Amino acid sequence: MNQLAKITILGAGAIGCTMAARLKLAGCTSVSIIARGENYQVLSEQGIYLQDLTGEHHIIPDRVVSHASALEPQDVIFVATKSDALIHVYEDIQSILHEQTLVIPLINGIPFWYFYQNTTQDQIKPIKCLDADQRLIQHFPLSHLIGAVVFITATLKSHGRVESKNPYLLILGEPSHQVTPRITALQNIFTDSGVEVRISETIRDQIWTKVIANLSSNPMSVITGATLKDIYSHPYLQSITREITREVRQVAASYGARVSIDPDTFLKLGSEMGDTRTSMWYDYQKKQPLELKGIADAVIELAEHYDCPMPMTRHICDLTQYLSEQSRKI
Repeated sequence: MNQLAKITILGAGAIGCTMAARLKLAGCTSVSIIARGENYQVLSEQGIYLQDLTGEHHIIPDRVVSHASALEPQDVIFVATKSDALIHVYEDIQSILHEQTLVIPLINGIPFWYFYQNTTQDQIKPIKCLDADQRLIQHFPLSHLIGAVVFITATLKSHGRVESKNPYLLILGEPSHQVTPRITALQNIFTDSGVEVRISETIRDQIWTKVIANLSSNPMSVITGATLKDIYSHPYLQSITREITREVRQVAASYGARVSIDPDTFLKLGSEMGDTRTSMWYDYQKKQPLELKGIADAVIELAEHYDCPMPMTRHICDLTQYLSEQSRKI
């Protein structure tokens, strides 16, 4: 697999547009975006404007479509939607698969496939808050799936206009925790993209690391309006953040995950993100539903299985959900 691969990004938010732009800058010759509504209209007419650490870029995707049916089978599909949207897009994904297609969800939180390791669908333990009726487990093309943890902070200023102030890091891993030829081939398409891509043999450990980052910052940003720097370093907020970090690490350890970053280092790294605001804060300002299921609800559900108390996390998430619901009533 190389820059000639047929690549589709499903979803045209900040992450989807950033991924499409960086792959085009790497020389990929077939990068398509599936976008809806006004996103589709704007991207079709003007393409993507990306401002990041390497400068300002204007990128024209090879194709912008509103439905997957307009595309032929693809080699790589990046799913850059909210986790709640997965249930609505798996049929789109299935329609553009061939036998070797790789499907990479670029989604925050605990994934619905967490307990999948080359087993049949009937053997996979469901996470109820993510997949209550097990439609995803039953119908998502799991054999095509590559796990991913996205360390990309990007802001969608308007349709098709993205700003990013930090380096790009993408961690890939097979659900089976093997290093396979297909994942190595996937890594190769990012050569010269400006995105650092690492392959992990313990992708679930990486997922928990990102979950700690999301859960310790996103809900707090909604409640306080604080930037990442203040969430992780301000004396009024740091003690809360530290306790959430401790609680989530306990849940991760209960499932055999090893989070290599200690709490003090975690807080230091978070504070170094500067005056960046979380994507959840932006969603809250726009009165959009918040992405709490994978980031928060799934963690709490997993914690209950091992009787892990998470009082601070629960309180903060309850407050966040309340504020979200109230904002959408106005």
